[in-house]
Amino acid sequence: MVALEEAFVHPRVWELYPESLQQKYEPVKARLTEVGFGRIRLMDAAGIDLQVLSHVQPGIQILPDGEAELAVTVSREVNDWLAEVIAAHPTRFAGFAMLPTQSPADAADELQRTVRDLGFCGALINGHTNGRYLDDPSYEVLLGRAESLGVPIYIHPTDPPQTVTDTYFAPFDAALVPTWGWPVETGTHLLRLICAGVFDRHPDLRIIVGHMGELLPYCFTRLNVGLTMAGWLSASESKSRYSVGHYLRQNILITSSGVFDVPVFDCARAMLGLDNLMFSVDYPFQDNFAAMEFLERCDLSREDKERFAHGTAERLLRLDDQPRNIDSGGDGWYRLRSRAKSKVGRALISALVK
Repeated sequence: MVALEEAFVHPRVWELYPESLQQKYEPVKARLTEVGFGRIRLMDAAGIDLQVLSHVQPGIQILPDGEAELAVTVSREVNDWLAEVIAAHPTRFAGFAMLPTQSPADAADELQRTVRDLGFCGALINGHTNGRYLDDPSYEVLLGRAESLGVPIYIHPTDPPQTVTDTYFAPFDAALVPTWGWPVETGTHLLRLICAGVFDRHPDLRIIVGHMGELLPYCFTRLNVGLTMAGWLSASESKSRYSVGHYLRQNILITSSGVFDVPVFDCARAMLGLDNLMFSVDYPFQDNFAAMEFLERCDLSREDKERFAHGTAERLLRLDDQPRNIDSGGDGWYRLRSRAKSKVGRALISALVK
């Protein structure tokens, strides 16, 4: 079992967060900061073999563009620390880099450093950076570097620009932004990349998004037929060559982070194909057990379940390039727990590793 959207927080970044954001994360701070045996025990209890770790949003993107130099310094510090965490438990953790996207050239260099020198799997970027999305021409250097390195970029939700929040969501923004605003924001980010011709210039670039595709699978037909057959793409400023569906199936992969609903999964599989879907949890905001029980409910053959649970992720992230003792980790505990005859029995087995 490989989970791709699993968060931590570093004290250097925590101190940059405003008090309001710190208060938001306070209920899960202990789990965000635990990246050793305590986290591994919880993984084992549920059956998670490997977490790909990334910094909780907004990460270093909290800084304004005018503090790009500080963003570079802190990103390097956090990534070096994460490399040490992974080195301590190389069969249980992998990493997505945190990038100083205030300076696209420095972000590209940091991506290269973390992939080549630290063995990271790619990078996670929290949506826009001070209103700039990845389709901005300044990010061509970063996207090109990711393509040449053969690593994906995971686009994680972040709050929309303040003007959007004020217009669309206020005064209900505390409730509506994380539940509705984030998927709309992230799905729109992907559509901007498509319309800007990013994947025509970088056909081997791979982008990952979570939460079962950030609404895009549900809207697949509307987007594919409407934007393509109605000629809206050609009539607009779009620079893309193919249908929206082409890019969603060729360049985009999605994870199940935070969405453990079988009908939603079935929709995503029907629209994008199973090879574009990967398992994730969204720990510590979501429960490891809930994610695993969701997998049990999915109507998948053993072969398809293995592809979704770890096979596609291992191929995309080149996890097989390093030895990983999968069978002796969480999977053993998961098999034992799944054989228990009752909820009480499963709870007792889980307690053994807590």
